[in-house]
Amino acid sequence: MVIMIRNRLKETLKEAMKSKDKRKISTLRLIKATLQDRDIATRERDSEEGITDDEILQMLTTMVRQRRDSIAAYEGGGRIDLAESEQEEIDIISEFLPKQFDEAETEQAVKDVIAEIGAEGLK
Repeated sequence: MVIMIRNRLKETLKEAMKSKDKRKISTLRLIKATLQDRDIATRERDSEEGITDDEILQMLTTMVRQRRDSIAAYEGGGRIDLAESEQEEIDIISEFLPKQFDEAETEQAVKDVIAEIGAEGLK
């Protein structure tokens, strides 16, 4: 499973380069550089394989959170242009993250599981 996200990242970067999408290219290269740094740090202490897909997802989630913090700071400082740039990066990074449920979808998933297992109370 280690290779799945890495391959998607590589293929998406190729497509961005073909379409000459500068924002996407720079964001994907940033992701690859961060991933390479994490791989090197992991190899030094653990194994030769680098980080797993789960660790990559954690890294991407952290990158999104950092950009959200930056957006709040930029908007507070009146730099809407920079906030929009950060939002574009979030959109690109989010392509590699699992879809997040909204409240209604989460509630429906819980109801489905309760019905599936036949739960009638807390016990």
